Amino acid sequence: MKKIFTTSNKTGTLLKLMMISVLAMILVTAAGCMSVTKISDIKSDTAKYEGKTVTIKGTVGESIWLATAVKGTYQVGDGSETIWVISTQPPPAKGASVTTEGTVQSAFTILGTSYGTVIQETKRH
Repeated sequence: MKKIFTTSNKTGTLLKLMMISVLAMILVTAAGCMSVTKISDIKSDTAKYEGKTVTIKGTVGESIWLATAVKGTYQVGDGSETIWVISTQPPPAKGASVTTEGTVQSAFTILGTSYGTVIQETKRH
């Protein structure tokens, strides 16, 4: 009788460990999920996104890297629109698929008027 109790106790412990493992995997997966914003949404309502952190995903177009300034920029297109991303990392290769996170801001401002919209990259996935 003691042997049966021990076996079921081991089984119960094993089931608990399996459930904890499954829950941990679900939490890690959910934490890794990110909400991707369409570039056309950003460009059509810049005021809504200004100063906000967004994640975009798309294909790299043109890029510029100024090694002496440790700054660069690259264009990302997601099929809906394109946007320039400013980065302190060398840009990905043209044609590469990229997911990047950053803050939406105006490209430049002259006499209080903003021109263009860019994303200041904070993290590349």
